[in-house]
Amino acid sequence: MASRLLLTTLIAVPLCGQATAPPAQQPESNLRLSSIRRVCVDKFVGEEALVATVREIAIASLFSLKRFTVTEKCEKADATLKGAVIERAEKRVRAEGEAADFGVAAGGASGSRHSVTAGFGAAVGGSGESLLSAETGARASVTIRLVDADGDVLWAYTQDSPGGKTKGAVSDAVDRAIKQLQREIARSEQK
Repeated sequence: MASRLLLTTLIAVPLCGQATAPPAQQPESNLRLSSIRRVCVDKFVGEEALVATVREIAIASLFSLKRFTVTEKCEKADATLKGAVIERAEKRVRAEGEAADFGVAAGGASGSRHSVTAGFGAAVGGSGESLLSAETGARASVTIRLVDADGDVLWAYTQDSPGGKTKGAVSDAVDRAIKQLQREIARSEQK
């Protein structure tokens, strides 16, 4: 009987220890995301004519947040902003037309035994109108990620934009993505 009680106790103790769950912890990436102070903006990948512009827009957007020190020396940064950009041109064409045509024809012939006379007349006219319009626009897609010194991705985001009233598609997409980063950092600091 005593051996049964000892065996039951030995089995019950480990099971009780497994029933208690450790307290919920904040994900490690959020802790590191909120501790970033120095950011370097690396060269973006994409169409060569755009990547330098996108990098400069990203630097200006990060700087305007007044949350980070933006550095050109990536080895001194807490994190590096990397990304890719694609811009697509869209062309919309619209054509309409309307036309009205008319025609009149008349003819006649007369004849006798020795002669034949014939005549024919025709008139044709028309009126038409057509309209052609074309609109060219751009659509941009920017994907950015924040990477720590160990190469771990701390945050990643993709933003599409057709542009705005005062901004082009690329600058609008980059600005929106950086503002999303700011919101994510603010959320991680509140937890």
